[in-house]
Amino acid sequence: MLSEWVAPKAFGKVVEARTEQPRERVAGMLGPLAKAKLLAAEELTSLFTDTLEFLEDEVVDVPFIAVYYSRFIAAAVAQAGVPLAFVAKAFAPLVDACLVKDDLAVGGHKGAAYMFVEVVRSMVALDGVGEEGAKKLYDAAKTAGLDVTQLLPSDAQTPTGAVTLLATASLGFLDPSLVDSVKKAEEAANAEAVEAQVQALEVYLTSGVLGDGERGQDTEAIVKWIDEHITSPPNDARVARVVMRCVLESALDKEEPPAAPKICKQIERRALLLKKCTAADGAAAAPAVRLLKQAGCLYEVQAFCGSRGWPHGLIKKLFYNLYETDVVFEDAYGVWREDVNDATPGKDKALFQVNEFLQWLDEAAEDEDDGDD
Repeated sequence: MLSEWVAPKAFGKVVEARTEQPRERVAGMLGPLAKAKLLAAEELTSLFTDTLEFLEDEVVDVPFIAVYYSRFIAAAVAQAGVPLAFVAKAFAPLVDACLVKDDLAVGGHKGAAYMFVEVVRSMVALDGVGEEGAKKLYDAAKTAGLDVTQLLPSDAQTPTGAVTLLATASLGFLDPSLVDSVKKAEEAANAEAVEAQVQALEVYLTSGVLGDGERGQDTEAIVKWIDEHITSPPNDARVARVVMRCVLESALDKEEPPAAPKICKQIERRALLLKKCTAADGAAAAPAVRLLKQAGCLYEVQAFCGSRGWPHGLIKKLFYNLYETDVVFEDAYGVWREDVNDATPGKDKALFQVNEFLQWLDEAAEDEDDGDD
């Protein structure tokens, strides 16, 4: 049988060759032999499976043997009709193996996961295969039962582990549906975690720490608590809205209607807290995110006033106070005014009541522009 010669003679000899040329010739002959019906895909599958079982034992004598066999397998799959799905069984003994040195590892993986990556990379590099061809071969293998997660060590055998492997190796194109599903799952988990933290923050802020007048904790202590307990994305606007809402409500007296001077005094007292929660990280996105957070604070003022029957002049005084204390910047009022997507009720009523203030802002901006000229 030709297979009895190919394995012990060809593969066995060229892995020890000092140059790449002999190995390239052996890999290159697999396709023509298969087309000439001198070498069956089943024979190659059996040969690779038997050889790979003891591959780790050969690493000491041939340090790059995993690389070489990955290229042989790539040629066999792409050109000799060997189904890629066979690696699920053939690579199983190598899941926890150490086949390469640290500098060749992929995301820390040195066993079956590494070889799978190297096989696909080698296929992509072959003429006539490329990324599109490699994806077709992978899709067929996946349909036949190949599961990349099973090639990972037991502590990483998750969809996230598989996506991380593919992403690290720049092979995400192989399985966009898996990448997308993991991304959605992570987004859902993150959203759940953020929601839990936002709820915890509201419980904390409504426990009396804000107080009013001389009551409550120092602002610095509240900021420290947030730093220690809130790890939600720094650019999430919900934290700013919760803080704004709680600051407003902390100035209320249950037996009296909302008093603008008292609420403004509380805003001034907690300005540092509000500024921290409306700040934004990331040089590129920071200005837009900051304005979004500040606009969220304005929506909380809108909701606060609307839920209390729109006390005369209150929203205008609070808008002005937030501007004077530098909690909300001029541009954020424009973001709030132009936004049509936020579902906070009372926008039309709010726009009517703050129209004079918004016109004043516009005129001040025009005067500033004229002064610059």
